[in-house]
Amino acid sequence: MQEQRERVRSSNPAERLAAALLIPGVLAQRLSELNDVHLGQVLEHEVCSNFSVLAPELTVCMEAADRLCRRRAGSFIAVGRSRASLYTEGEHLLHAESALYHAGIPHLLLPFQRNKFASNTFVVPSVDEAKDCLCRKGLRETPRSPLLLIDGQTSRPIRLYEGRT
Repeated sequence: MQEQRERVRSSNPAERLAAALLIPGVLAQRLSELNDVHLGQVLEHEVCSNFSVLAPELTVCMEAADRLCRRRAGSFIAVGRSRASLYTEGEHLLHAESALYHAGIPHLLLPFQRNKFASNTFVVPSVDEAKDCLCRKGLRETPRSPLLLIDGQTSRPIRLYEGRT
């Protein structure tokens, strides 16, 4: 998914064509190999986290992710988030923001929007310093990306981007 995102933004027309025609097929094949629980986790962490809290697509996506995450061997187990979690949607951002603030690390939540919780990307002057700070406060690294952390309390993703704040 990350490779497709990068190639879509490329200035090279061949890479943009690959992103539009070839990579979706590879992604579809890999997704078909996942069980329902893992597909639900991908849906929740990679798709839902990119929607605005106010978007109706988020509600549909979260419902699908909840169903897929709960389904196991023909029965349902209590895994996933409830509709009430929409009200605590930004809790992971507040955890990260508080940790960065108390550590004295300048940060900016992007993109800047009226809905503060519509994004999960922090611009920081040093990704390594911010990552160390956040990991000490209970976030954990993911094998998918060195710039993606998961909040230990909410299991929601936080993305880091190095730049001037």
